[in-house]
Amino acid sequence: MEKVFVDTSGWVALFVENDADHKKAVSIFEQLKEEKTLIYTSDYVIDETITTILVRGSHKQSVVAGSALFNSEIIKNIYVAPEYLESAWKLYQKYKDKEFSFTDVTSMTISKELNIKKAFSFDTDFQKMGFEVLG
Repeated sequence: MEKVFVDTSGWVALFVENDADHKKAVSIFEQLKEEKTLIYTSDYVIDETITTILVRGSHKQSVVAGSALFNSEIIKNIYVAPEYLESAWKLYQKYKDKEFSFTDVTSMTISKELNIKKAFSFDTDFQKMGFEVLG
């Protein structure tokens, strides 16, 4: 079964109706569900998503998004456990020539460990990291 890691930019575009990529995000997400793709994200990404939606929208919108992400039966939330954190930190320090966020590096670490090669993201960093990007 196909797997995809969903990044903050994918979630924000999905939940924020006035986001420039909202319609595309809804279409991509519907296709993922229809194809029964295994959908992964992380607690760090959910944290970033809730905060970003709060800043760009409202507390109410951020609660709706957080509730959907935390309570979904189709989204597998991976917690950045110590072994992921340690590997991500080592990798982050190696990327001296890139400006990847630490959250993006944790996402990459998790995806590598779980053999996930696709990312649902509107962030160009995922393409730079070698993912096939949906977005």
